[in-house]
Amino acid sequence: MTPAQLDALLNRETGDRNVLIALLHERISQWPWWDGAWRIIEIQEVHPRQIAERLHTVTIVGMLGRDEGATLPLSVFTRVAGSRLDRFEVRVGDVLIGPPVRDSDPHPFGSIFSALMDRRGISREEMARRCGLALSTVAKMRAGYLVPEQPDRLASLAAALEMPVGDLMAVAGLHTDRRG
Repeated sequence: MTPAQLDALLNRETGDRNVLIALLHERISQWPWWDGAWRIIEIQEVHPRQIAERLHTVTIVGMLGRDEGATLPLSVFTRVAGSRLDRFEVRVGDVLIGPPVRDSDPHPFGSIFSALMDRRGISREEMARRCGLALSTVAKMRAGYLVPEQPDRLASLAAALEMPVGDLMAVAGLHTDRRG
């Protein structure tokens, strides 16, 4: 992060909110599922908290907006280690839309993958059979503790779910250009 970005995060009163908005847009625009029509229109509060000498957590409260005038509340939680963001969570309303904050948290892929299987009436056993996977692998994916990244695995899961592989890659948080 630049010194101006670090200042925007850690200095509640003097940090430049426009720099903070640009930093947040830079981070969230990297997610393939982010709808670019939504823009951060306001930062209402910034709450930095020092944990250790070079470790801080920062909570940011603001608003998202679209061209047609719709708005939604936004909250961001991040951890700053030295001069880098090492954890980053975004909520719109009560919905977590970004990767989980802690590595031990389940990835949102799990709940979406489970819902897709349930809507199509595909059991764990059937998914394992169709894709040549162990039951435990399917269970870990449904729980969000295993996110497939291999192109062949994503292709077989997408085929079993009867959906485009690019859509499943977006659910997994992968850019579609990673596909082979």
